[in-house]
Amino acid sequence: MEQVQERQLIALRIQKAMALIAQLRDSYRELESRFRMVETHNIELQELIDKVSADQQVVEQAIESAMEGLVGLETSLGDLDNFGTMDLTELEDAEAFTIGNEGEDLETFEENN
Repeated sequence: MEQVQERQLIALRIQKAMALIAQLRDSYRELESRFRMVETHNIELQELIDKVSADQQVVEQAIESAMEGLVGLETSLGDLDNFGTMDLTELEDAEAFTIGNEGEDLETFEENN
């Protein structure tokens, strides 16, 4: 009788072990699937990082080019402090000419004389 009970216990243990192995196989398949999904996601992220890096380089080059253009413009304009301004009389003459067309065109007048 003891042998029969022993065999039944062994059979029960074998069934439990087989059920556990089946569960582990299912878990392994699920983990494999998740791992492939994570790998795919990592590849996509790396592609985005590469694209952003390339875009960043283009932006940096555009900024550098714009800065060079500004430096060139500043150089070509020279020193703005020395830029001439009109005195009060010239401003009044210009305003009168523009508003009422009352002023003389000195440049034209000088050319005719």
